[in-house]
Amino acid sequence: MARLSGYLNGGGLNPTEAAFLRRAASRLRLTEPQESANAVANWLNDEGHRTALGGLWRGETLMRTLSNPKMAGLDADGQPIPGFEETVLTPDEYRDLKASRTERGSAAPPRDSYEYLLTHGIAGCGECGYDVSGARVNAAAGPGYRCLPPTQTRRSCGKVRMNADRLEPAVAEQVLADILRPDTHEKLLRIQKDAREEVVRLRAHIEGAEQRFAALKAVRTSMVPQAYKAAEQATKDDLKACRARVRFLEQLTDVPISNVDDIVSWWNSAPRASQRGLVMLSVTKVHILASGGGRGHDPHGRIRIDWRTTTR
Repeated sequence: MARLSGYLNGGGLNPTEAAFLRRAASRLRLTEPQESANAVANWLNDEGHRTALGGLWRGETLMRTLSNPKMAGLDADGQPIPGFEETVLTPDEYRDLKASRTERGSAAPPRDSYEYLLTHGIAGCGECGYDVSGARVNAAAGPGYRCLPPTQTRRSCGKVRMNADRLEPAVAEQVLADILRPDTHEKLLRIQKDAREEVVRLRAHIEGAEQRFAALKAVRTSMVPQAYKAAEQATKDDLKACRARVRFLEQLTDVPISNVDDIVSWWNSAPRASQRGLVMLSVTKVHILASGGGRGHDPHGRIRIDWRTTTR
C-alpha cells in the first residue's frame, strides 16, 4: 500500500509535502469564491508538487487525500489516534474543510477508485511530448488518459485523450507479444540482472549516508557556511535520488519473467503494480497519438511504443 501523502514511511511528518498540502487545504477552505478541487490540483502540479507515488495531482485524488482522517491524526470514528505525532492538519482544520466542501456541494462524489497502468511517466502525449495524466472527463465518465491543458509554466497541448479501457489492453497485448519473442526474453533477463545488481550497489550507498553526513559535520568548522550548506544539500539530494532510483528498479526486479510460458496467465491475475513493473521493464515510453488520420477505431493505431529491448 502506498504511503499517505504528507507522512513518511513508518510514521512521522514529511515536512515538504505537509507544507503544500496545508496550503492546498487553505485554498479549498478560505478563498472566495471557493476554488474547485481541480483548480487547486492544477496549481499543485504547476508548482512541481507530486503525489506520494510521483504522479500528477487530480481534484479527486487531492480531496481523497485531505479527507483521510489521518491528515489530522484521527481514526475512522474521528477519535485521536494514541501516539500519533505531528499532523498535516489540525482536527479543527480537517473538520472545517469537510464541512465547507459539503455545504457548498463540492465534496468529491463517491465512486470506485481506479489504479492506472500507464502513469508515472510511462505514457506521453504523441503531439507535444508531455506526460499524460490519468483522469476522467466528468464524474460519470470512465477512467481515461489525457494531456493536460497548457499553463504559463507547462507547454502541453491538451489535445490528446484516450479511454483507459482502449489504451491499456492494447499496450498490454503488445508488451506480452514482445516478451514472448526469444531474443527479447534474453535481453529482458539481462536488464533485470543489471537492475538487481544496481539495487545492491545503491542500497549499500544509502546505508553509508549516515557516515557521509557525520564526515561532513566533522569538517563543518573548517568550511565556509555557504559551502557547508551546499555540500549538505547535495548529500541530501543524492540520497533522495538514490532512494527514488531503488523504488523504480525494484518494480523491474520483482517481475517473474524467468518462465515466459506462464506470463499471460500471470498477467491476468497479477497486481496492478506488478503489471506496471513488467511494462516498465519492456518499454521506455508509450506515445498516445491523436485520433485523426483514420486512427480512431483501432487502439493499436493510436499508440507508438519505444521499446527498451528492440529497435523496432
